[in-house]
Amino acid sequence: MLGPRILARTLTVPASGSGRPYQFGNVWQYHSRSDRHSKVACWGLVLDLLIECPLLRAHVQAGKVRLGINHELRDFRNAKKKNLDLVLCRATSGRIEAGGSRAGAAGVRDFAGLVGRYGIRLTRAEHKALSQLPTLPIASVATVLVAAEAKAAMTAFLKARPRLKDELSSSHQTIHGDNQHAIAAGLVLINAAQTFVSPDLNKHDLKQAAPVVSAHRQPQDAQKIVDGLRELQRRSSVADSGFDALGVIVLDCRNDGTTVAHVTAHPPAPPATDDFDYARFVHRLAHLYATRFSEL
Repeated sequence: MLGPRILARTLTVPASGSGRPYQFGNVWQYHSRSDRHSKVACWGLVLDLLIECPLLRAHVQAGKVRLGINHELRDFRNAKKKNLDLVLCRATSGRIEAGGSRAGAAGVRDFAGLVGRYGIRLTRAEHKALSQLPTLPIASVATVLVAAEAKAAMTAFLKARPRLKDELSSSHQTIHGDNQHAIAAGLVLINAAQTFVSPDLNKHDLKQAAPVVSAHRQPQDAQKIVDGLRELQRRSSVADSGFDALGVIVLDCRNDGTTVAHVTAHPPAPPATDDFDYARFVHRLAHLYATRFSEL
């Protein structure tokens, strides 16, 4: 699976903010008010799903499936709206459109073009894997097939646990309120670093004064987030309520400019037998797509 390594490598490179620069000219690997981490995580998920699902590749090759960016979903039952970074979809009227500025991808016409727009860092092998996939155009959405929401818990874990539960519950409710047959995927990024430099606690010029560093109690803090995710609803059929699949990526991100790493070898990273394991998560999505949309 390529997504977690791509995410860690991309986040290692600090960013100055998109559109409006961060305060005091600071640069951050992770910022809670930025959607950089969620965009890159969802991009990597789509890449892995394309690689792992032959039927999806065939549908893309045949022009049946396209990519929606920053698509607004509407829960008609509860009158809620939510924008998702990336969705796999049937397109309106067969039209292909360049990504608009509202989508944060002005002038980008396809999935591969988002690499440059999002600042995604790929190895030569990953570029080759991407080049071997059929072109996935960006288009206006008619019907959502797969919708993914990525959320993060990087620090302040006590506050993060109820927030994540509320935000993710709202996500699958909105996705299925819009289209009951859509596959709803939740991807959660959890920080296992012992320390963290929080942008919220460092509202000053970091070139002029030392950062305030938060200490975490690991792996206990991160494990509490993983345990809390098990309370979320999951569904095994379109008649149920909940996520169709939930995955976890554990990172070691101190947010101090040092290398961000993907944690796999020890808790709180889910073992390979756990449904939260990223590879199992992608395989489940590939299986669901192949069975649910076999007649597309």
